[in-house]
Amino acid sequence: MLTKDLLSYKLKSTRIIPTFFDIDEPALLLFSEQLLAIFNEGIGKTREEIDAEAELYLQGQPQLKFAKGLYKILLDHAQFSLAEENATQRREAILSAAAIQLKETQTQSVEDYRSIVATQSQQSIDTPLYPDLPAFEKLSKIKTFYARQLLQRYNMAQVQALLLSAQSLTLTTHEMSAANLRRIFKCLKFFRLLAEIKQNKDKTTVVIDGPLSLLEGSRKYGLQIASFFPVICLLQQWQISAKVKPKRAVKILKLDENSGLVSHYQHMSAFVPEEVKLFAKHFEDTVEDWCFISETPFIKRPKGRLIFPDFSLEHKSGVIVYLEIFHRWHRGPLTQRLAELEQMKEPLILAIDRFLIKGDWQEQLDTVDDSRHFLFSDYPAVSRLQKTLAAYLDKVP
Repeated sequence: MLTKDLLSYKLKSTRIIPTFFDIDEPALLLFSEQLLAIFNEGIGKTREEIDAEAELYLQGQPQLKFAKGLYKILLDHAQFSLAEENATQRREAILSAAAIQLKETQTQSVEDYRSIVATQSQQSIDTPLYPDLPAFEKLSKIKTFYARQLLQRYNMAQVQALLLSAQSLTLTTHEMSAANLRRIFKCLKFFRLLAEIKQNKDKTTVVIDGPLSLLEGSRKYGLQIASFFPVICLLQQWQISAKVKPKRAVKILKLDENSGLVSHYQHMSAFVPEEVKLFAKHFEDTVEDWCFISETPFIKRPKGRLIFPDFSLEHKSGVIVYLEIFHRWHRGPLTQRLAELEQMKEPLILAIDRFLIKGDWQEQLDTVDDSRHFLFSDYPAVSRLQKTLAAYLDKVP
C-alpha cells in the first residue's frame, strides 16, 4: 500500500477526497507501460539497477508523487533474491585477511595487496563486498500487469492507504441476494473483522467499528479494513462512509460505485485463513463425537440485525452449535453480544480472547454460563472448545 508521503487528496471541511487518476489518459498509460517494461525486462538485474532506470522516468513526470506511488506498487509486487547466499562468511574471510595484511610493514603495491588478500582468504575480491544489501538483490519475479490495471491498482491503493487509519467504516448496499451477503460475511471473517449488520426491506447496512481505545493492534485492524475494502468494490451498487485520521484530525471518506474503483480480488469466498484450516483439522482429528458442518446460517436479531457465526458444529446426536470468535480488537461487538447472549434461543458459544478481559469485564463474564463461552490466547484451543461443548451438551434437554 502507499505510504503517507505518497498520498494525494483534498480536504473539504470534514471531508477527505482522494485524488483519482484517469485510467484512460494516454500520457499516464504510456508512463505505466514504461515502468512495466523496466520490470518485465529487468529479471536478473539488481534493485540498484532497476532504481536507476526508473529514476529517469520518475523525474520526467510532472506529478512526481503519483509517479513514485505507481513505482512503489510495482516494487510491492516484485520479488527480489539475494545475489549470494554465503555473503557473510565470504566477507568475514576477506576482511580478516585484509586486516592481517595491513599489519605487514613491507611496502607493497595495491595490486600485490589485493592478490595476497584474495589468496589468503581464498575468495574473489572482484565482486561487491556487501552483495546481501538491498541494492544488490536481484529481481526474480514480477506480477503481471497491464498498463490500465496498474493505474486501477494505484487508485485503489489511495483509498486503502487512507483506510489504514480507519476508526469505522459503514457500507450501505441495496443488493440483497443471499449469495452476496454470504460472500461479504465470509470475507469479513477472512480478514478477522466483526461487523454489525442490519437488513431492512430495501437495503443492507454493514458497520465495521475500529478498535476503540485499544491501542495495541489498532494499526493491524486498520490494515484488515483496508484489505477488505476491494471486496466491497465487487458489488454492483454500494456506498461507504468511513472515519479516517490521516493526520491529526478525523475526516469523513465517502465513496460509491461511481468512484471508478476496480477490485483486484476474485473468488474471495473461497479463501480460508491457514490457522482456521489447521484448527478445523486438529478438531476433527481429536474430537470423535463432534464435526464441523459446512453451512453456517445467519442468526436474525431484533431490528433487522444479523449475526454470522464463524463455525457450525454438529454432535452425533444431531445437536447443532454455532461458534463465534472475538479477537482482541472486537471489544465493541463483544459488549453487545454478552448483553444479549442469555436471551438468545440460538445455540451460540463465544470464544473470547483473554486480552479483552480486563477490569470489570471479568465480573461481566461471571454472569455468563460456562457452557456458552470460553477464553483463549491468540487462537482458540481445541481442548477448551471440546470442554465447553461437553458442558453445553449436558444442559440440552
